[in-house]
Amino acid sequence: MPQTDAARARTQRATITLFVAAAVLATVGVTLLFGLPDEADRPATDSTPVTASSSAPAVGSASGGTRPAEASPAAEPPTSPEHLSPRQVPTPVEDAARSFVTAWASHDARPGRDTSYDDASRRAATYAAGDLAEDLRTHTSGSAARQQWLSWKDHQVQVTVAVLRVSLPDGAPAPSEDSAFARVIYKLTETPAKGPASQSEEHVALKLRRGADGSWRVAGLPNV
Repeated sequence: MPQTDAARARTQRATITLFVAAAVLATVGVTLLFGLPDEADRPATDSTPVTASSSAPAVGSASGGTRPAEASPAAEPPTSPEHLSPRQVPTPVEDAARSFVTAWASHDARPGRDTSYDDASRRAATYAAGDLAEDLRTHTSGSAARQQWLSWKDHQVQVTVAVLRVSLPDGAPAPSEDSAFARVIYKLTETPAKGPASQSEEHVALKLRRGADGSWRVAGLPNV
C-alpha cells in the first residue's frame, strides 16, 4: 500500500534519529578507544618516599660493617731479678744500705738532742754486724769531727740525709746469696736555727752480709 506524504516524513525522521544516535554512539566509542589513555600506558608515579634498602649492612652489624675493636695495650713485663739493671742491687740489700747511711750521717745539734758527733755512730751500729758494729759503738771522733760538732752546736744545726741512689760499685762483684756490695749516694742538708740551709752530695761504699736470721747488715766500709 503506497505511503502517504506524512508517513514518508515520519519514516525519514526516524531514520535520521537512528542515524544521529548511531553517529553519537560511534563517536563515544572512538573517544573511549583512542581519546583516553589506557591505565597501562600511564607512567607509574609511586608516592612512597624512597628509603634505604633493608638489605644494606648497618654499622656495627655482623655483616662486616663492625668497626675494628681497639687493640688492648700490651701488658707490662713482670718485674723480676732477670730484668734488673746490672748496676742494681737486690731490694733487701738496698733497704739495709739506706737505713745504715741515714743513721750514720744524720746529726742533731739542737738543744736536748745529740750530745756528740759520735751519737750518729751509735745509731748506725744497729744496722751493722761483726767488728764494724763494735767499732761504731765504741768509736771516738778525731779533732776534726769534734770541731765540726762544736760549730753545729753553736748554730743549733740539724743534719738530715736523703738517699738519692743505691747501686753496685764499679768493679765490685755481683751480689751473692750472703754477700753484697753497695754504693750509696746521698744528699746532706744542714739546717741552722737561723739563716739559710746548705746542701752537699756525698757517697760511701758498703759491704753487707746476710746473717743467720736472713737480715742484711753492713759489715764494712771498703774502698771499692
